[in-house]
Amino acid sequence: MPKLKLKVTHTHAGVAYPAGHVIDVDEHAARWLIDQRIAEPATHRPEPASDAPDATAKAVKTTKE
Repeated sequence: MPKLKLKVTHTHAGVAYPAGHVIDVDEHAARWLIDQRIAEPATHRPEPASDAPDATAKAVKTTKE
């Protein structure tokens, strides 16, 4: 069963789910929800380790003139 992440609030099987919620649906429902831009395929993105260097930090090079 495909897992989809909702882009907007959506009622599925009688239950209202908020945007960002991941639901399991059959192939047909998955295609329809994606085509209607209600959901997108859910992807697993692991959280960075707390001791990992900050990827957004920029190195600053200082030079003397």
